[in-house]
Amino acid sequence: MAALGFTALPGVRTTSMFATVDDSQPGHDDDSAPVEMASLSGLARLAPNGLWLQTEKVETGCFQPDLLKVLKVVETHYGRKIMVTSGLRDLKHNASAGGRKHSLHTTCQAADIQVPGVSKWDLAEYLRTIPGRGGVGTYCHTESVHIDTGESRDWNWRCRRRKG
Repeated sequence: MAALGFTALPGVRTTSMFATVDDSQPGHDDDSAPVEMASLSGLARLAPNGLWLQTEKVETGCFQPDLLKVLKVVETHYGRKIMVTSGLRDLKHNASAGGRKHSLHTTCQAADIQVPGVSKWDLAEYLRTIPGRGGVGTYCHTESVHIDTGESRDWNWRCRRRKG
């Protein structure tokens, strides 16, 4: 798992599963492959569909094959797992997240994602090249990029300077 690029996440350390000391220390006691262990509950949780979830509250179990296919294309392109930061949202959560009334997040047809080591601008640019993709959007205060399976459309919500 260490090759997946999540070693920079807070609370994640790389150790061998059966080691008594950290693998980075001289004299570690085994030759087992390194694995990542999270010290915070739910951090970088692996979902049954193989997607890394930012927290245990991210719901991806209802993702349809079209959306999963796009996400797997992204993983293949970058050679690493993506992190899903938002999936299915109920109407209340969607409103509090600033989502539109008919957001595809409410029907499990959208995801907000990040790829470790890839800027949101580069990720969005790549997503826009994928045939059959839906909407691709970036936002001011997050490194996540929105992808859905609806109509093809694009947006970049940049931060605005406040007058005053």
